[in-house]
Amino acid sequence: MKVTQAAQLDGIIDVACDVCGMSTRNGDGELQYGTMHASWGRGSAHCGETYELHLCETCFFSQVAEMKRARWLAVMFDEEGNSSLGDDTYGRVKKPTRDDVEPS
Repeated sequence: MKVTQAAQLDGIIDVACDVCGMSTRNGDGELQYGTMHASWGRGSAHCGETYELHLCETCFFSQVAEMKRARWLAVMFDEEGNSSLGDDTYGRVKKPTRDDVEPS
């Protein structure tokens, strides 16, 4: 949940995790959160509904771990089950490269 403050321009002053309710600010005061988004279309039981959840790092990766667990349970007896459990199975996982890391 985004917390805003009325001013000339509404600005985001904090983002609270929609799971644990804690602020997503890190030790440096920067916002660090992940977003889960869904927008359901025609033919869906939830047609026209849109969801946007903001999760702190801990809750985000807890949800990812739960998805991995559910996937593992679904394929654990399949012949090629282990090959479907890589990080790329759970969305677009981009690992940082040397160019992404700021010099110290």
